[in-house]
Amino acid sequence: KSMSNPFWLLTVPNEGRTPEQTFERLRRLTDESGKAYVVQIPSLTVGTLDSLMSLSEDMEKFDAAIEVAVRKIERQYADLSGGRRENLLIDGVPIERYLPSFVWEHAKYPHRRALPELVGSLRTTVGAIEDELKHLATTYADKTQKLSAASRVGGGSGSAGKKGAATTAIAASTAPLEEVIPATAVEGKEFLDTEYLVTCVVIVPKALEETWEASYAKIADTLVTHNQNQKCSPAVPGSATKLHAEGEMAVYSVTLLKGSQPAGAYVDDQWQPAAYVDFVKAYAVAAKELGFVVRAFTYDAEAVAKSARDKDELAAEVDRLHAAILRWSKAHFAEAFVAWMHLKVIRAFVESVLRYGLPVDFVTALLVPSKNREPALQRDLDKMFSHLSKNNLGGPLDDLEGAGGDKKDTDYHAYVLQKSIATTI
Repeated sequence: KSMSNPFWLLTVPNEGRTPEQTFERLRRLTDESGKAYVVQIPSLTVGTLDSLMSLSEDMEKFDAAIEVAVRKIERQYADLSGGRRENLLIDGVPIERYLPSFVWEHAKYPHRRALPELVGSLRTTVGAIEDELKHLATTYADKTQKLSAASRVGGGSGSAGKKGAATTAIAASTAPLEEVIPATAVEGKEFLDTEYLVTCVVIVPKALEETWEASYAKIADTLVTHNQNQKCSPAVPGSATKLHAEGEMAVYSVTLLKGSQPAGAYVDDQWQPAAYVDFVKAYAVAAKELGFVVRAFTYDAEAVAKSARDKDELAAEVDRLHAAILRWSKAHFAEAFVAWMHLKVIRAFVESVLRYGLPVDFVTALLVPSKNREPALQRDLDKMFSHLSKNNLGGPLDDLEGAGGDKKDTDYHAYVLQKSIATTI
């Protein structure tokens, strides 16, 4: 659908004809290449030539800025609704029906106000919408990122658990174990913490699981002395148990000897106790060099339940925000698009006064080119109105740049024309 629904806003002088006669000539001309509809422009306040020229210089920039806001809403709606999206409507009808029936909203944009004030009001309206969209989008992104992070380290229950799997092991190395291991993984498991033994958990990258299972009882194998100076690892053989796996991470438990207290000795008649040898700490250092992260096992069942509740609440909040932004996008797309059309009508009026002069005596029409007929429609218009380039009308800016384009520009036309795309999604 992208770029397949163009619309043109065309303004041409009556040249002694009635507006009805001018439009009928235009309708007959464009009948084979598109459809033409009259756009009723109210009696806008002309003001001074200087004010019109000043406004004209900025209208293209204002037009583009408001279109950017319209496209942002479109894109936000498309991104969140995916393949299930409905058409964005204006006053309850699709854009292709709204455009031909455009009516100036006098209550919101009083047409007798000075044109700079009207334009300022339109820009303020759309600026407020754009700011609100930015706030909503930022809030939604923040919540979804938090939910994704919670799911990555939350025991595999979240749909985002597989995303960012490369960082799962890193996150699991520091996150509370209640957020790493589901409660079901530790139920019925024995975790020791006696005078001599302690059970720890080890974060193992999935790519290193085989290495871990083959080598965990050999890590730091010169640390423990037993049986007449024989050396071994503090890991109890056969104690490694796989508790959980998710993404690129696995979690094991392993039982380790806590440490030893060597005998002290007298030094210069003073008893000097020997330093305690912490096997767990030394084992963790050696394991880390091999890519394994050893962590003390602390597990709070209440914290597990709270973490699950928090994640469920966060997921519900994300769902609420998702639905709210979709509703907001539908409503505010219409408001922004209507403001954009009003600005384009004002732009057509300003450029037409500067091009054709006073009194105001021109017709504005909406043209909807047929598929693949835009070049033909453009050629027909250029041919019908070629005489306007001969300065027959003598408008205030007929010989100057700015009113409808620079005559040296290849996009210049002898009439006032704006080409736009109704929607890009």
